Amino acid sequence: MPSVLLVEDDDKIRNMYAFALRQEGFTVTDVGTAGEGLSLVQENTYDVILLDMLLSGMSGLDLLRNYNVALEAPQTKVVALTNMESEAVEAKATDLGVVAYLNKANNEPQQLVAFLKKLLGESAAPAAGATGVADKA
Repeated sequence: MPSVLLVEDDDKIRNMYAFALRQEGFTVTDVGTAGEGLSLVQENTYDVILLDMLLSGMSGLDLLRNYNVALEAPQTKVVALTNMESEAVEAKATDLGVVAYLNKANNEPQQLVAFLKKLLGESAAPAAGATGVADKA
C-alpha cells in the first residue's frame, strides 16, 4: 500500500482527502501543521507527501526549505495540494522538489486518487488542473 503524508490545516479538507485515499488502499498519515509534517518526514519515509502551501505558522515552502526531499528521501514524491495560485510560489516549490502543483478547487478526492495512482505507476487518469513537472508524469 502506498504511504501518504497529508499536511493540510483545514480539518474538513484534510479529512475529505484522507478518507478518499484510505478507501482506495493508501496508508495515510494526516496532520494539520507543517511543523508536525516536518517532524514526521524526519522520522519516517513516505511514497507521497501532499503539502498545502498556505499553512498557519510554518508554510509548505518552509517545510521544504527545512527538509531536502531530493537528498533525504529521493524516492518520495512531493505534491503541492493548495489553493495558492502564484507562479513564484509554484516555481519555488518546484525548485524545492515538488513534482506537481495541484489546485484543490480543481481536484476532487477521486481525481486526486487517480492522479496519485498514475504518479506512482498504477493505471489511472490524471487529475484536473495539474501543472508543472507532473504534466509529463
